[in-house]
Amino acid sequence: MGRFVHSCEAVRAFLLLILSIGVAMGSESLVQWVSPHSLRAESEAPVALLPFPRAVKWGKEVRDLPPPPCWELVANPACAQVLQSGEGAMLLTAYHSFLRSLYHHRPLATDRPIALSLFLENVPNLSAGAEREGYRLVVDARGVRISAPQPGGLFNALQTLRQLVLPGRRKLPCCEITDWPAFSVRGFHHDCGRNFQTIESLKRQLDLASRLKVNYFHWHLADDPAWHVQCKAYPQLNDPRYRTRDKNDTYSYDEIRDLLRYARDRHITIIPELDMPGHSDYFVRAFGFPMHSEQGTQVLEKLIDEFCSEVPVELCPTLHFGADEVSVPHAKEFVERISRKIEANGRKPMQWEGPWDLPVAGGSIAQRWVQGKNAQDAASVKSPTIDSSIGYSNLFEPALLVRRWFFMRPCGAEKGDALHLGAIFCTWPDIRVEDKSRIPLHSPMWPGLCAMAERAWNGAAVEGDALTVALPPPDSEAGRAFQLFEKRLATLGRTMFKNEHFPYWGESCCVWKVTHPTPDADAEATRKLVLAGKAPGVLHEVFGSSLYFRTRSATWNLGMFPEARPGVRVWAWTDVTVEEEGDYPFMIGFDAPTRSNRQYTGIPRPGEWSQCGTRIWVNGEEMRNPRRYEHAGESRIAEPTWHTVEEEHPIRDEEIWWAQPPTLIHLKKGSNRIIVEQPYTDAFQSWQISLIKL
Repeated sequence: MGRFVHSCEAVRAFLLLILSIGVAMGSESLVQWVSPHSLRAESEAPVALLPFPRAVKWGKEVRDLPPPPCWELVANPACAQVLQSGEGAMLLTAYHSFLRSLYHHRPLATDRPIALSLFLENVPNLSAGAEREGYRLVVDARGVRISAPQPGGLFNALQTLRQLVLPGRRKLPCCEITDWPAFSVRGFHHDCGRNFQTIESLKRQLDLASRLKVNYFHWHLADDPAWHVQCKAYPQLNDPRYRTRDKNDTYSYDEIRDLLRYARDRHITIIPELDMPGHSDYFVRAFGFPMHSEQGTQVLEKLIDEFCSEVPVELCPTLHFGADEVSVPHAKEFVERISRKIEANGRKPMQWEGPWDLPVAGGSIAQRWVQGKNAQDAASVKSPTIDSSIGYSNLFEPALLVRRWFFMRPCGAEKGDALHLGAIFCTWPDIRVEDKSRIPLHSPMWPGLCAMAERAWNGAAVEGDALTVALPPPDSEAGRAFQLFEKRLATLGRTMFKNEHFPYWGESCCVWKVTHPTPDADAEATRKLVLAGKAPGVLHEVFGSSLYFRTRSATWNLGMFPEARPGVRVWAWTDVTVEEEGDYPFMIGFDAPTRSNRQYTGIPRPGEWSQCGTRIWVNGEEMRNPRRYEHAGESRIAEPTWHTVEEEHPIRDEEIWWAQPPTLIHLKKGSNRIIVEQPYTDAFQSWQISLIKL
């Protein structure tokens, strides 16, 4: 699923036709996106809650957390019994994590206690089927009372309680919250088969994800470079000679069990993936025969038996076996045989579902993955399905990634059921990564995960795909909802994610005028009109600091002009008003390489904004790019780099525009017009403009 196969042109053409119709309608279409929760309650919220609760009433009072700090944990008999069990570790982990976030390991005193009451009991007004994770939370003068039908709901409420603390003030606003998730699966995925991640790094990711009420981690453990799982039956799978990356890195079974327990204590279930029979070059190197052969399949069955014998079923009820992007003889027989082996070990099988994958076995959970316009029609789902098609963090740049997850519906459904399970947000750093800490920066993992967590928790009544390439007007309900969401993202970026890479900047209130694509032959005449302040024909009013005209084929050519072809260009202009003359910081970018196949128009040459001929004017004066690039003019890559030397060359920060420091633009007092000319030169170019005032 990290790879994107460039084939099936008929399918792509059909989807592009659908997309062109939807985009032509744009935000003026009949799509009337509505928020699943009260925007008034969100606008009145004194803190940034994410996901935002289903129902909340804000009180007028604020409860102090008095020094010296002390909390008294009170539980009704049903909850007290759980606290003494293994499941109670999850609640105690959340409780002590909450205390540490408040007091930073200071000793707790015993006077002036604040009561935190945990009650396992029925909760009125919960949606049907929400008993597993729904809850009610009340903060008032008596303390904090949390009630839920099951421990998962208590855990979720404790995460909300942690977010309720006013930043830097040790105060809790009085409120009543009733909340539950729309979908049972709200997951994130990390590819550790191509780029090994340490257990310590994964634990940090689990900590943060659990605070967003993410409850699944899809752990991709094997891919072409290596099998990173300890193997007792076939030690050659751990031999560095057969690996091409991270040659000495292997997850021992002790480490795997440790991470699964760590996740369980944070209300997260791990789904390990042992990809077969595709993405298995290491296997052929180690054995001399492919996985789908009879010899290979027998080896796979022993590998599954060993893994399941080492990993308890209560920690790992689901095992993913990939089956993606590969064609083999007797495909149906292969997937049925593997799925039966997994079921014989007491696990639920899971596999990818896409046009280039093996068929989904009868008892498997399907995970849809093809990127592009959201075609996840709820009626098309015939087996239990998880949606990963909305956006990979390694394919999209920050703004479009967040927009897609915010406005679109998992599995094409308003809420989950036995077939429409939810969503998993994926990060696939396919290219070799030298510094693994840069993965969440180069692939905007945390902003995207926040958007997924919001939508998979709250659901959506209406599909908003038409709103992702051109934001809705700020005065519409969809526009107001997105503005409020951006404010929450900004707060979380400063607080929860202050020690993480969080490449996202608010952009929803910017308005642009955009010309229709103009042939290059008419560029000079059109440029003169634009610079003279005259409208050259058809204009589009577009909201958002990032404009998408036509993204590259790996993202299915999304954009305002999906029918466009290289050899055209657009002009876009916006007016920026400032109170004082001075130099103002902007994040500016026009293309970035996918972190999957490196396709990219390249690092700009000295003084240039891109290798495509991008030009910028500020108040009528052309502005040259002041940035100095160590590798100026390099990294132009037209073809996918699968299994090439380029794939082993790590991406540099200077290739990723959002990994660069801001660019200063000198603005005069009052209104300033910024004009951007952006040519479309190559099909592998992501044809876009990002110009974000900080």
